[in-house]
Amino acid sequence: MSSVAVRDLITDFLAANSAEKVIDLTGHYENIRDLLSEEEVQPDAPWLGIEFIGDTEEPVSLSATNVQGLYREYGMVQLHICAVARIGVGQNIIARGEVLRNLFRGERIGGIIVESVSPVNTGPGATLEFEAGYVSGSVSVAYHYDFSP
Repeated sequence: MSSVAVRDLITDFLAANSAEKVIDLTGHYENIRDLLSEEEVQPDAPWLGIEFIGDTEEPVSLSATNVQGLYREYGMVQLHICAVARIGVGQNIIARGEVLRNLFRGERIGGIIVESVSPVNTGPGATLEFEAGYVSGSVSVAYHYDFSP
């Protein structure tokens, strides 16, 4: 899981720059409809699921300790563009995904540097899979974040 600082910067960036209803998918839920109800998302409304996948954290200065120096965190943010399954929804998911790709591409968000943004992927195993009548496409945002303790 990404650091709290990265999570906060990304969710604040989305809140300020996107009309998507963002739902943090961290943690466990028994039923997707319960999660959506808890987040006040209408059953037929589109939404954006977000997952934070931390990779490594390493010192980038010689003097780095727990109290000084510079560290770099690497990770990925998965943006899952979700909608109710129906004919033609795929084009809507791809269009929403392109808006998000353009939003993140080449950005510096606080100390976060976006390294790459993937095209929307709707293939099996590459995005969320539902049994509740939803479909999704996913965009992967790779980043690094420099910070001092």
